[in-house]
Amino acid sequence: MHIKHFRMTLVAAAVAAATTGANAEGFLPGRIGSADGVVEAVTGVDINETQFMKSLGLTAGGWVDFGYTHNFNNPRNNLNTPLTFNWRDDRVLLNQINVFVERAVDAGGDSWDIGGRVDFMYGSDSPFTQAVGLEISDGGKQKWVGNTSDPMNNINKMALPQAYLEVYAPIFNGITAKLGHFYTIIGNEVVTAPDNFFYSHAYTMQYGEPFTHTGALFTTPIMDNLSITVGAVNGWDSLTWDIDDAWSFIGGLNWENGVEGAGALSLALTAITGAANGTNGDDDRSLYSIVLGYDITDNFHFTLQHDHGWQEMPGTDNVAHWYGINGYLTYDINDMFAVGTRMEWFRDEDGVRVPTSVAGKSTNFYEMTAGINITPVKWFKVRPEFRYDWAENTRPYDDNNSRNQFVFAVDAIVMF
Repeated sequence: MHIKHFRMTLVAAAVAAATTGANAEGFLPGRIGSADGVVEAVTGVDINETQFMKSLGLTAGGWVDFGYTHNFNNPRNNLNTPLTFNWRDDRVLLNQINVFVERAVDAGGDSWDIGGRVDFMYGSDSPFTQAVGLEISDGGKQKWVGNTSDPMNNINKMALPQAYLEVYAPIFNGITAKLGHFYTIIGNEVVTAPDNFFYSHAYTMQYGEPFTHTGALFTTPIMDNLSITVGAVNGWDSLTWDIDDAWSFIGGLNWENGVEGAGALSLALTAITGAANGTNGDDDRSLYSIVLGYDITDNFHFTLQHDHGWQEMPGTDNVAHWYGINGYLTYDINDMFAVGTRMEWFRDEDGVRVPTSVAGKSTNFYEMTAGINITPVKWFKVRPEFRYDWAENTRPYDDNNSRNQFVFAVDAIVMF
């Protein structure tokens, strides 16, 4: 099928699903509308309700995410760089096939409990979640940070972004420990497709933050609506254990005002500091993130994020900085439709974070994104969006020939 015909078919299918009659369970009738996943919708069987899974306290699930992006610049190299997750122009990407098995701990009780989670991911997003020492050899690069290799080779790889043990200890106010390999606690946007409003990602998430860590995290409530997390991890996106002094401190505070619906306010302060991967501690790297969430009404939500990172440059007395501000507004029209916008400013002050930046020269990146979430049933979502990017002091778009870029993108998420 020609790519433009595929795009029209995908959008038409989403609109057709959206116009189907609704009932109390969802926007499609019967079992299809009430199921939590496509397997249950088709077969009527929920594997997590079987006696075997219940007896072990296990939950299994996952999703498939695939999408398409059209770049109105028609870049000669067919790439939307410096965008990452939807980096190919006029090509359908199988972004994520993610499966997981989890045993959630019973936190807050009077008894010890043990659980954990394993995630396996396959697709074009996997290279951005791979870790040095696991899927990547020592000294390797990922996320294109400092990597000028051809990203055309990054299609449909495998990754193990999470594999951790979780323990709840009824000590003090209750302590939950996470031990192993897991997603970062830093920032607002995440790798897992169903947990973001937009298909594309902010520069801050793509180039300013880690994706995964290996180590230990300990979380405990300090008082009502306030919890603290502290831990030690082996740098950013790394599983390598033979690097001297490569451990980093990671931690944060999470606060909520206890209000549900309109007036709900939350604040997350997180930070990480320590030696960069593959070093002996001579180029320390640090980052803090502040994420503020506020529900203006029951349906109208606002999120504001600020990150600031810095790193000592090996062999010099220079310190490279990067920082930015993201703002999100989303509105839930009903259970099926939600609309949202994102505006961002990201500054690569020393030209070391975004590969299309000029080394040693500051670059400001800006982007505005507007999109719709269409969710006719709980297990299916379509996310069309329009995005405009522009930059100062560099020409990072259209194969390094333009200061701006305008794209249309759409993806579909199927939960199973």
